[in-house]
Amino acid sequence: MRHLAIYAFVVALVVAVGALAIWSFIERQSLVVVTEPLPKVTIVTRDPRSPLAAAWVRLLTKAQFAPTLVTADKIDSAEGIVVMCDVAPMKRNGPAVYVGSTLPADIGMSDDSLHLSETMSPLLARLAPGIEFSSRRTQVALLKETPRMVIDARWRENARAAVMHVEEAGARSVWFGFDPDALNNPDDPRLHLLLRTAFRWVAGQPVSDGVVGTLTAEGRRKARAERFAFSVDRLRNPRLFSIRMMNRGTLPLDKPTVKVWLPPGVMEVELAGSLIMRRGATLQDDPGEAACLISLPSLGRNEDRIMKLKVVKESSRAAAASVASR
Repeated sequence: MRHLAIYAFVVALVVAVGALAIWSFIERQSLVVVTEPLPKVTIVTRDPRSPLAAAWVRLLTKAQFAPTLVTADKIDSAEGIVVMCDVAPMKRNGPAVYVGSTLPADIGMSDDSLHLSETMSPLLARLAPGIEFSSRRTQVALLKETPRMVIDARWRENARAAVMHVEEAGARSVWFGFDPDALNNPDDPRLHLLLRTAFRWVAGQPVSDGVVGTLTAEGRRKARAERFAFSVDRLRNPRLFSIRMMNRGTLPLDKPTVKVWLPPGVMEVELAGSLIMRRGATLQDDPGEAACLISLPSLGRNEDRIMKLKVVKESSRAAAASVASR
């Protein structure tokens, strides 16, 4: 009888493990990713003949946007992300991007290169740390910085801000202080990636970056060198996201980690899905940045992991927007 009991236990365990594996496979196949398009962009200027406004229209078009240009008196008709171009900031519900002297700034000369920060940032996600974009020297707005601002790029010599982002009470803003017409290579795909990521973050779309090992510039460089691929996407249920980690290199990855900057108003998330889907994964909140970190102990060669992230707490405004989007 004891042998029969052991045999029955083993069979039951095998059946349970098999059922869990089948369920995990079905759950993985059922994930329906919602592709989010680039946000609509409206450039607002006091003068439709403004050279700076025209330069931003050209640059955003190169970056795959379809910007619309309107004068300040028509701001109420603006759609999507509003880009304030040399006009005083105006009260308007919704996210905004500022260029030039729309924010308090001094007027001075730029350097011949703007240097991107090496720290992790939602604007610099998927870009190599510390890269530079060369520019001819020209007159630009030199931002008057405040402690709540996060500086994403500075002019190399004078160290004044060239790109900045800030989030306060769920409201997101980005500022660009360079002149697109002064850039030596406005067709640089890395510059276009920076713009697309910045506008996606302002629009409330999830943004992610990855490291291997530590959350440092070296960890980001290592992720790129060892071909760590990752993504975060909304699912059909607006309270769910898929997190994907892939090792496209030739060696196992030690502690691959993805940092996800969450949509505004999301206050708490948790790992969801089956035990197999969540095996070994850890989640750490980063409330100071409205972000979280998802890590695995390791990722084998050619291994492809998909996990679910579930929103369990959000602000009342974000919850209402989530319900309205269904």
